[in-house]
Amino acid sequence: MKELLLDFDNKGPIYVNNDINIEANLNIKDDIEYKFIEGYNKVWTPIQDFSEKKICKWTPKNSGKHMILVQGKVKGSTKPYDYSARLEFDIIEDSKLIENVDIDKNKVTVGDKVLINVKGREELLLYRFWLKNKDEWEILNDYSTDNKYTFTATEPGNKEILVECKKVDSTNNVDDYIRLKIDVKGLEVIEITDFKFLSHKMIVNEELIFKVETNHEENRPLLYKFVKINKEGKYTCVQDFSSKSIVSFKEEVEGEYKLLCYVRDIFSNKEYDDRALIVYDVMPYEKIKIRNFKADIESPQVTGTRINLEALVDGGRELVYRYIIEGPVSEDSGYIRSNRYLWEPSEEGKYNITLKVKDISFKGDYESINSIGYQVDKKGDRPVRIVEVKCDKGRAALVNQPFNINVKCEGGCKALYKFIVYKDGIQKEEMDYIKNNWINFVPKEKGEYEVEVRVKDLYSIKDFDSSTSIYIKCNDYIPANIDYVLTNNKEIYLVNDTIEMEAIIQNTTDTVVRFVTKINGQDVEDTGYVENKAIRVKPKCPGKYAFSIYAKNIKSTEEYDSKREVIIYVKDVMPVNSTKVVANKKEIKVGEEVTFEVTSKGGKNVCYEFYMMKENNWVLVQEYSKKNYYTFLPFSKGQYRLLVLSKSFYKKVNYEDYESITFNIV
Repeated sequence: MKELLLDFDNKGPIYVNNDINIEANLNIKDDIEYKFIEGYNKVWTPIQDFSEKKICKWTPKNSGKHMILVQGKVKGSTKPYDYSARLEFDIIEDSKLIENVDIDKNKVTVGDKVLINVKGREELLLYRFWLKNKDEWEILNDYSTDNKYTFTATEPGNKEILVECKKVDSTNNVDDYIRLKIDVKGLEVIEITDFKFLSHKMIVNEELIFKVETNHEENRPLLYKFVKINKEGKYTCVQDFSSKSIVSFKEEVEGEYKLLCYVRDIFSNKEYDDRALIVYDVMPYEKIKIRNFKADIESPQVTGTRINLEALVDGGRELVYRYIIEGPVSEDSGYIRSNRYLWEPSEEGKYNITLKVKDISFKGDYESINSIGYQVDKKGDRPVRIVEVKCDKGRAALVNQPFNINVKCEGGCKALYKFIVYKDGIQKEEMDYIKNNWINFVPKEKGEYEVEVRVKDLYSIKDFDSSTSIYIKCNDYIPANIDYVLTNNKEIYLVNDTIEMEAIIQNTTDTVVRFVTKINGQDVEDTGYVENKAIRVKPKCPGKYAFSIYAKNIKSTEEYDSKREVIIYVKDVMPVNSTKVVANKKEIKVGEEVTFEVTSKGGKNVCYEFYMMKENNWVLVQEYSKKNYYTFLPFSKGQYRLLVLSKSFYKKVNYEDYESITFNIV
């Protein structure tokens, strides 16, 4: 008879309620049916009746000795069974304490948190959590009744967490445990993609603005650190690690600087993930450039004509001008502060007029130079001269909105006017000589427009006798301009006084204002752009209060259109003043005491110091103290002088106020 072979899948200890798969095999060609029967406490219970299924799933419900009987018979056989085999099992009670572990995710990125929730089979159990770090186990949380632990992924790799469990009264180190696998993915590489300068110019004491852009700044919590390096190699931390990718500051000294930016993810364990360096030069002032240099009346003119030389110069901080006229009669103005020079030629001939411009701090001869030629003829009739050119919109106008140019001139017989319009240096329109001294012009595009006005006498044979230009910026909006900043009418501000400040701006409804307040150089408040044009501040401490006021049109894309700064010094108390000295008696005699009492206004914890002069010799008789009196016992007759110095106790000065009194001893 062929042997019926039995096998099962659970080779270790078998616990109550654990599933066991039992397999029957018979190596014959006949079709065999199998029946599985459980024997426990002398009672046989069928598990699976005869069928072609060779595998039976059995779940023991009780502990102790169990017998599994498997019967096999050939299909169609009339016998109860043809083959049989038995297996014996020793079922034990389940000693596991951990029923299940819930983990919200097993694939995470550095910086993510994973919640581990252990479900025990008893209400009161102790739990301990370990992390396998390389080849060593690191304890995360020692035994406690807390069955939850939040794991923070700080570095990439496959992490293994061991959860141990035991009963409260157990003497064992561990009664049950389970291992968890967590796959930690590293952060994507952070790279600085751009490091740029946002300000319009790099000038001493002007705000410098830098911005850093990265490849993951929108979906990652990034931190930025900025370090400045001057030409001597000195490092200064402008901004420690923070989420601000834009930094601004001022330089007080010209020269070459370097700005180093470090960037890292807030969850990164590196010192930094990427860095970039930008080199910038800070100039003492903008480069000086002569934009225009000409006479207010065109050449040629006659002797005795008063000719105004006008210079339009960009850049510099404090400009000085030098006008050199070379010809039959030469002149040299030397460096002067005016950008206009009145020249009245006395001799006819050809002249060359040179303009030299420089900043007053520049040690060289000049920083920009330009020359024009001029012809002077014999004196004839009075020439035509442009006195004034006005635009009804000022120096700013709106696109598709007309503006009016009006010209006022003097001299000549009958003046004719010609208008030429340029945009960004390119001629757009020209209106030939007419009698009208005005035009209306409608700009169609944004940009800077130059309207050149030419005037000549009706009988003049020259192309024009006088010319000038007016420059007008056209935009979709009128740039905001702070005309005035109104403050309280006070000379001295004290702590808890109210500082009121209002920006006076035209086109008020179309402008917004931003107030930035600094106390002793530290930013304390930034209102951002708001419609309110006024601010009220009640200082809580003494010091230097600097208010930067920015204004711009609501349509402006610039950081600001206009800026003003107001500095107010707030004092803790009023300075000591109105110090008075009074003696307690009118007639002072030898050998009799006299007391001098001092009074004053202002100050805080006022102290007094007394000096006595006799025979032209000053002597300190009472050092600074809060005693406001001094008692003197004279021993000889004569004239004396008492000097009292007064100051607040905390003031580090010799004195704030003083008073003296002269008296005679009889």
